[in-house]
Amino acid sequence: MIHIASRSRATASILVAVTALVAFATACAWATEPGPHPAAAAGPVASGASSGDSPDEDSRLMVMGDFNRDGITDIAEATSATGDDSGPAFLTVSLGNADGTFKQTASKTLLGHAPRSIVSGDFNGDGIPDVIVGDEDGSLRLFLGDGTGNMASAGDIAHLDSVVSITVADFNHDGIPDIAVSDWRASSVTVFLGIGNGSFRQAWSAPLRMRGTVPHVSAADFNGDGILDLAVVYDDDEGGTFEVMLGNGKGTFTDAPELSTVRDPNSHCAT
Repeated sequence: MIHIASRSRATASILVAVTALVAFATACAWATEPGPHPAAAAGPVASGASSGDSPDEDSRLMVMGDFNRDGITDIAEATSATGDDSGPAFLTVSLGNADGTFKQTASKTLLGHAPRSIVSGDFNGDGIPDVIVGDEDGSLRLFLGDGTGNMASAGDIAHLDSVVSITVADFNHDGIPDIAVSDWRASSVTVFLGIGNGSFRQAWSAPLRMRGTVPHVSAADFNGDGILDLAVVYDDDEGGTFEVMLGNGKGTFTDAPELSTVRDPNSHCAT
């Protein structure tokens, strides 16, 4: 009885995460790079989402936070100047007004050529929201907020083969935001634990079963034990395939086949 109830709660939690991530999933990307539109991340601290409705529109990633500490929600946005991967991308902040409108700040911070995911959190412990942007080339770049809406680059906190999506959570219960990052080129998910001063250390990495697809990562407590877990949703079959990895509260995870739905890892390949 208890096992069945726990399984039901876990399944419901996973379906919520899958539904959120499927909105950003694309067609099968076996042996190809992800398209020009960015992947999105969802998490308990922050999320990033593409604002483009078609490949012809400018490629944008957006995340919300109170970047000038006035109690009104603001928007940080990674925008491709040319709408594709051939030109530069910029990070801009639009400050919210009480009437629901936004005013874009004058400064534009240069990003990598192909940003794929953006998340927000207080990564250096100063009480001001910061931003991390993941690029197609695998760089994870930190931008520190100054409390007025301006963002200053603090350099790369880590480098992978590629970045698809990022989720922010406190995986080791120390009160400091951590991140999990999915990498389509390496077909892996990697967890970086926050130190509290804007730096991170790699704590765990694992290969994914569906190689050659674009994996989107999300964090939630899927088995009801009070510890955050990870779900990886593959885009090639509209979210019907996902892996769940259970956390131990220390920043490492173990596969949970009983909570996952993973078909033949090679069935997405064209024959």
